Amino acid sequence: MTYSPLFSQSYKAKLAGRVTSNWTGEGLVGVNVYIPSLKKGTITDANGNYEITIPLGTFVIEYSRVGLGKQEAKIDFLKDRTLNLEMSEKTLELDEFVIYSEKADANVKSLDVGKNSLSIEKINSLPSFMGEPDVIKSLMLLPGVSTVGEGSSGFNVRGGGIDQNLVLQDGGLLFNSSHVFGFFSSFNPLVVKNATLYKSGIPSSYGGRLSSLLDVELRDGSYRKYNVSGGVGLVSSKLALDGPIIKDKISVLLGGRVFYTDWLLKRVNNIDVKNSSASFQDFNAKVSYLVNDNCQISYSGYLSGDGFSFASDTTFSWQTANHVLKWNQMFSEKISLNTTALIGKYSYQIENESTVNDFRIESEIEYKSLKSSLVYKLGESNTLNFGFETLLYDFSPGERKPLSTSSPVEAKSIEKERSLESSIFLEDQIKINNKLSIRPGIRFSRFDNFGAGSDFIYGVGDSKNNANIIDTVYYDKGETIASYQGFEPRVVLNYTIDDFNSIKMSYNRTRQYLHLISNTAAATPTDFWKTSNKYIKPEIGDQYSIGFFRNWSNNAIESSVELYRKKADNILDYKDGAVLLMNENIESELIPGSSEAYGVEIFVNKKIGLTTGWISYTYSRTYRTVSGEYDDEKINLGNRYPANYDKPHDITMAINHKFSPIVEVGTNFTYSTGRPLTVPLSAYNVANLTGVANFSLRNQDRIPDYYRLDVSMTIKSKPRINRKWDYSWTFSIYNLLGRRNAYSVFFINKLGVPPKAYKLSVLGHAFPSLTFNFNF
Repeated sequence: MTYSPLFSQSYKAKLAGRVTSNWTGEGLVGVNVYIPSLKKGTITDANGNYEITIPLGTFVIEYSRVGLGKQEAKIDFLKDRTLNLEMSEKTLELDEFVIYSEKADANVKSLDVGKNSLSIEKINSLPSFMGEPDVIKSLMLLPGVSTVGEGSSGFNVRGGGIDQNLVLQDGGLLFNSSHVFGFFSSFNPLVVKNATLYKSGIPSSYGGRLSSLLDVELRDGSYRKYNVSGGVGLVSSKLALDGPIIKDKISVLLGGRVFYTDWLLKRVNNIDVKNSSASFQDFNAKVSYLVNDNCQISYSGYLSGDGFSFASDTTFSWQTANHVLKWNQMFSEKISLNTTALIGKYSYQIENESTVNDFRIESEIEYKSLKSSLVYKLGESNTLNFGFETLLYDFSPGERKPLSTSSPVEAKSIEKERSLESSIFLEDQIKINNKLSIRPGIRFSRFDNFGAGSDFIYGVGDSKNNANIIDTVYYDKGETIASYQGFEPRVVLNYTIDDFNSIKMSYNRTRQYLHLISNTAAATPTDFWKTSNKYIKPEIGDQYSIGFFRNWSNNAIESSVELYRKKADNILDYKDGAVLLMNENIESELIPGSSEAYGVEIFVNKKIGLTTGWISYTYSRTYRTVSGEYDDEKINLGNRYPANYDKPHDITMAINHKFSPIVEVGTNFTYSTGRPLTVPLSAYNVANLTGVANFSLRNQDRIPDYYRLDVSMTIKSKPRINRKWDYSWTFSIYNLLGRRNAYSVFFINKLGVPPKAYKLSVLGHAFPSLTFNFNF
């Protein structure tokens, strides 16, 4: 039977609600809400919420999603209505089928530009190193995202440094997003719900970093039943438990991972590798409380620890501890409030047990933040978001202690720093008409560096160096040492040409008040974070981007071409021969400059069918210019030079094919230009020194190009109704071709001959792995 509107189409009202799982009580994302008689529908968001405006009348509403079947509800729709629904999981042996949704065209019609989202299902389907699904490595298969090489922590986005990415886990700030020098990310796949990366079009509610925002959301524990899931691999194992504390009210989620490689390192012929050790552990806990249909309170905790030692000599270790409290309150259909409080600490230690120079260096950052935003829906096509954020940092840059009384190493402590970063923001999402939408925003941030502390005063007529220190200024506790502030305008615009084509543009200005101090291309445990102060100014960046977006085959295939250009000032680089670790006047080794990056990204993504996945190509260039007043404040004679992570060409492919409901195969391929390198051109003798290298200008050569092929096959348990538990086997081969990709190129001087180049490969052969995963 067909149902029609009772009145004219001009009489309309809103239908809203939430779709939850009968199994877990958690909101279901991607449920199609469809009204056949109107040929109109929508799709639930990440929390299971939906909203749609329809004429008054009597209608049948269909709710459906792959794996959940279909449910119907008949309603008399004479005013605004709220309709919540529970859906039961339905596991049957069926041929694969596809449900299309009008929201599948979000790639074209949304105000998302430079944004990529990956569900945990997609992450799990990609081949991975040693069988461990990885959020960061999955993101590196997307256009505009790269790394300097294997064994490198962090990631680079559109020509930005690894410290220019704001990384959040359930609202908690992460200063280190990886384990074991980048081989594994900090995110346990068993507790992750989805990951969203903003390369541009960053909402005004986020700031503090120049390049990108990575927001990783953790799932809630089940409100209905207890579940156990886990995986056992050759070098790592993981486990997650979740279930209700009070049914339909309070749930808990616990997850942990452990990494063990010592047994594998002992089987390597190299004696130094045999005597080395690498390990990590991390633990997640989340408690969610549904106060009522309009209010949720949650606590999320994260603890992690890494350890690495080389040849039983020097040990590096680092830890993260985050505690996040969230309050989400919906006061009405138009007004909602989201508040997040965070307490965290990031620390690292370097311990040298050498019999000659034994010592221990410790450093840490403690941080506390409070953020609150109010969302106000002014109408069908106008949503306002405004709020504030404040972060308090306590830095302990470094403390060095001898480990024994016979050690010649002197005790030394770098004075502590305290800083406050505060901001207010306002953003409005406006649908002007059926073709044009705009999201203007503004953020105002202020940064204050406080005492107690001191600053060296340098004489005029020369650069900042130890020999030019003429005095010292001391500041009392709480006294302002330096302050910076400024506006950060943002805007995103979408012009929809038709149902399958659109043009999007965006502009971002961002300010970054924290800096990662390093003189290497890849992050190492000796790198450290530094606040802006009297001599180190905040980085300020502007990014412009424009893209053409097109969907094909009834929205089954997405494609896009995006162009971007970025400029930034006050980017820090280091002087030649700089000494950075435990340096009490570090500003004398650092010089500010400017950076410029531009590129084009081409992306084709097939979302539906037995074969899914994407292919992307990125052309990008990143340059720096450092030209200070004095000779030692110039790099490359003041001319621009490629940044350490400049890699012009990057091609990635991630394809997954389902041969049957229980067998699927995944393939990744990555190719990129080799990163820049500074090489010695010759060697000469000076006084009693022989073989002194004469280097070229900075980053004028390149290491060899990089490419890698990974494959995986997953065999799942056969789907059956009322099965108590499920399992799967995943066999993967990382670097199938055994390519000896260069992590770095170094040079050794030998008497009478020019310096000779040697290549270091971290993973120079294929790495097979077998992982058993289970869920019950």
